[in-house]
Amino acid sequence: MPEIKRCDFDNCHDFEPNTANQRYCTQCHCARKEENRRRRLETPVQVYDAEAWEMEERRKLGRAERARAKNKWILANKSFCTFDIETTNLDANIGEILCAVVRPRGGRGTKIFQDMRNDANIVGALRDELEKYDYVITFFGTRFDVPFLNTRLLLNGERPVRLMRQVDMYYTARWFLKLHSNRLAVVDESLFGKTRKTRVIGQIWNRAARGDEEAMKYIVDHCEKDVKILEDVFEELVEFRALSNTPVRLLGDIPVQDRTTTEDPA
Repeated sequence: MPEIKRCDFDNCHDFEPNTANQRYCTQCHCARKEENRRRRLETPVQVYDAEAWEMEERRKLGRAERARAKNKWILANKSFCTFDIETTNLDANIGEILCAVVRPRGGRGTKIFQDMRNDANIVGALRDELEKYDYVITFFGTRFDVPFLNTRLLLNGERPVRLMRQVDMYYTARWFLKLHSNRLAVVDESLFGKTRKTRVIGQIWNRAARGDEEAMKYIVDHCEKDVKILEDVFEELVEFRALSNTPVRLLGDIPVQDRTTTEDPA
């Protein structure tokens, strides 16, 4: 009866050797695997490789310089606006938009949207205005202004903002500065020596919600100052941002009335 051996490489098979000295099975090419393993173990590892390290450092520096150059190109060739809203409540299913301001970078052609009676009269036009710009600058807008606007659009039977690249300067201040607070007033005062923000007085917002025109003038002025301050903060801190890395939010062009929930066919 022929002798049966177990493969020495990784005990993968029992096999019948062709010679008395055969140690590895032929089914898995284990002899070749063992030879490759031995070569790897015998090949010295080069721990010190100054030339490779220098190339890596140059590559990193090149990527950083390219990102800075691209930032300058984007600032010179793409359109920017600052955007802010004032509302009657922090929750969009309860409150409405009292006013919104869209300020092009540089301030020429600022658009003010306001309606004390019903924000259904302004949300569609506000959305369309924002979609004209390549980049929209906000302050905590990713968590408040844009979600609030999209909610009001949907509740009024309108489609949400379809395309937006949003530069949220709240997170720029939070990640790259070390202030006792990241509120816009504090950022403004810290960077420029004094704050230009006007106070948020709840009574004025309540009066505006009831149709008080003087209160509404105060709120519009407050909103206009906010977008101007925001633009100044952007210009001061833009070097901390890699603008080309700003996410693009693109929604399908589907009319709201056609968005129906389909049942799982299973």
